[in-house]
Amino acid sequence: MKRKITIALILCLVFALAACSGNNKGEEPNNETNQVSTENNETKGNEETNEDSGPIVLGQTWVAGSLDPVDGGNPWSLTSHGVTEAVFMQNEKGELVSHFVKDMEQKDDLTWILNLKEDTFFSDGSPVDAKAFCAALNTVMEKNLFSDATAGKMAFTEKGEYAVEVKTERKTAAMDSVLAEWTNVVFKDLGNGEYAFTGPYVVKEIDPGVEIHLTPNEHYPNAEKRGDITVKAFKDVSAMKLAFESGEIDMAFTVTPEVAKMLKDEGKTIKTIDAGYQYFGIVNLKGIMGDKTLREAINLGIKREDYLNVLQGGKLPTGIFAAYNPFAGKVDVKEDMEAAKKLLDEGGYTLNDNGLREKDGKVLSINLVTYPSRPDLSLIMQVMVTQLKELGIEAKTSIVENIDAELQAGNFDLALYAQHTSPTGNPLFFFSQFIQSGGGKNNMGYRSEAVDAKLNEMANLPLGEENNKISQEVQQMIYDDLPLIYLVDPQWHVALSDRLADYTPYCGDYYIINDQLFVK
Repeated sequence: MKRKITIALILCLVFALAACSGNNKGEEPNNETNQVSTENNETKGNEETNEDSGPIVLGQTWVAGSLDPVDGGNPWSLTSHGVTEAVFMQNEKGELVSHFVKDMEQKDDLTWILNLKEDTFFSDGSPVDAKAFCAALNTVMEKNLFSDATAGKMAFTEKGEYAVEVKTERKTAAMDSVLAEWTNVVFKDLGNGEYAFTGPYVVKEIDPGVEIHLTPNEHYPNAEKRGDITVKAFKDVSAMKLAFESGEIDMAFTVTPEVAKMLKDEGKTIKTIDAGYQYFGIVNLKGIMGDKTLREAINLGIKREDYLNVLQGGKLPTGIFAAYNPFAGKVDVKEDMEAAKKLLDEGGYTLNDNGLREKDGKVLSINLVTYPSRPDLSLIMQVMVTQLKELGIEAKTSIVENIDAELQAGNFDLALYAQHTSPTGNPLFFFSQFIQSGGGKNNMGYRSEAVDAKLNEMANLPLGEENNKISQEVQQMIYDDLPLIYLVDPQWHVALSDRLADYTPYCGDYYIINDQLFVK
């Protein structure tokens, strides 16, 4: 049932992020660090079917489930909708910038001083001063389980009207990237489940998970250049295609390669971008995949070129991060079907009369799982089933709405997953969540003292050449241990009406509605 937001709240809500997965999303500094390239842009004329004065309507595979800025992945979702903002965020050049912080200084290993800007306001018109800033971020640290990623839990203390002291649990040399983590959004709790935010838009009405209606935040710069926006969730990419073709929506974010080609052939505008996300297989080391021989055989036996063909784009992976990052891996991903079969033979997995492998009287069968909000992954899964069959491995597949719940429950052997691995421009963000022993998203059960030592070393270094080198070493170690299987460095396709022909998304889907989204 739709939740009506009162007139008093219309001036209250704004821009966010969250990690990863069917609601999965995860989190980005430096010139050139996260520059998103645009390729194959088609700017052929669309017929304009929406009235110029009407709201921009966006179609995508999900809509925020609530307006609570500290509940799970909500801050990510709300930032993507243009409602909340993290303390630091990427701009279209891939640089980390802040709507809130004027400058900052490190006092010791665990202490930083932030000097806030004095001209930033919540959507109710009240200033984002040190008191309000600290109240928001301390609440994030207390209530969002994902807020202890790179620097651990942090404590924010007012040191002046616009001065804030930050105490970290773990040392960091890159506070801007820590504050860019998607959990770290700024908000004001108005009570009774209502909030004021700071992004370019405020919420007029929300039907959780289905539709959200936005209007410009009059207290955000350039509000007069923006118009109303509606975001609609589509569970089926074919339905989103039809809605775009009919003029019901102005943007389809994203469409499959087949749909992108169809729309191009119809003269529609399609922009193809480097996603920033990576597609990989998350391995459950606590089950049958705990056998390293089996993991190595699968890693060797799958043919990633087949995934690129079915996706009609993307690149072969070189590690955990998109190729445009300076800390991207340099892994030589090997494929050899015959060597894979030999490994299985040596591991005691023998072929039966049905062409399936057995061990200790049991058929070798693995549970593959993925989720619908990343349609590319379902395409990869279909191809992977055939590849595994050639190895003699039976694959049982399932597509689930809440992939993170399945991972946490251990209901998988191999999960096909998409994650923006470098949204803060710092590789340690992903490593801390997914790879470090005890990390919040380390659902593999992976523990490596050698890897943990490398990550601790990275935490003591500023971003740069030495940090990049260690990141690459860790990615090779992960490839050798195989708690993750590298699959694809993907590209995404976005369909745009004439009204949005000048719009280019960046940083994957972290800022679909950003402060540069102006109507043509």
